[in-house]
Amino acid sequence: MRFWKGLIVFIKGILVGAVNVVPISGGAISLILGIYERFINAIRALTPKNFKYLFRGEVHEFSRRTDIRFFFTLVVGIVAGMVLTSVFLKKVLHTQEVYTYAFFFGLIVVSAFDVMRGIGKINLKNIIILLIGLGGSLSISLLSNPEGNNSFMYLFFCGMVGALGMVVPGVSGSHLMMLMGKYEQIIGAVSDLTRLSTFKSGFMVLLPFLLGCLVTIVSFSYLLSWLMRQYRNETLSALSGFMLGSLPVIYPWVDEKTNNPVLPPMDTSFLVAILIAVLGGLTVYLIGWLARREERKIARRKERQERRERRKHANLS
Repeated sequence: MRFWKGLIVFIKGILVGAVNVVPISGGAISLILGIYERFINAIRALTPKNFKYLFRGEVHEFSRRTDIRFFFTLVVGIVAGMVLTSVFLKKVLHTQEVYTYAFFFGLIVVSAFDVMRGIGKINLKNIIILLIGLGGSLSISLLSNPEGNNSFMYLFFCGMVGALGMVVPGVSGSHLMMLMGKYEQIIGAVSDLTRLSTFKSGFMVLLPFLLGCLVTIVSFSYLLSWLMRQYRNETLSALSGFMLGSLPVIYPWVDEKTNNPVLPPMDTSFLVAILIAVLGGLTVYLIGWLARREERKIARRKERQERRERRKHANLS
């Protein structure tokens, strides 16, 4: 990979990493930037069969079969983007918590409806699946208290769930982290890596989380392609319900003593928060529109390629 091409991939990785820290789909951003398909293909290529070439010392053949330079450059950019954004968000969450969560609220509402737009057929089965996802998510949001669970296995599971946002366009890993009660802790842990005095504590939180992310990124790319191919409408219905049901987790106004939702005072601060929520919604709408446009371009390119191959085979015969 030439230097300038590598630099462009690195910058795109920074953008994907930055978006993964906020409740916007990293997969959707990857689509817009034109790297989603190549990223998924690079993940699928990391198989034991291809790693045999590396163990034999055939580095060039391993690189050719796995697109490892692209993958490594992108991942380094993603990590850099996540660290930089986490440092910023850690400060904002402590100084402007209501406005930050208002922005996230707008992001997630529009994200859920954006996923629902992809459901090709609205029928009773898909409505029931959506309601089941909604009910399950609401029960987790309102009845559980996951903040106290800091075990290795729970953080590992959070990583598995959170990484879905990188491989599923329209789904936000950060949003799922909010539902599981670990969003601020993970943001804080990433930020802690930037200081020597807190590096160890941040690393101990992130280690199981990142291992869980790795499991999902490697394995779910296969499962996702199968689910979206065989049960696309049902999968999108469940995801839509799950996203809508988790909105209580990020409701901006809560009582500081009881941590229960409260009605906000109708003052200037409330109006500013509403405007910020609308801005968040418009941000997701624009990203979704750009991602759908990129998907249509990819589909047209595939159709043209298939037509050329059919003509080629016809001429040969």
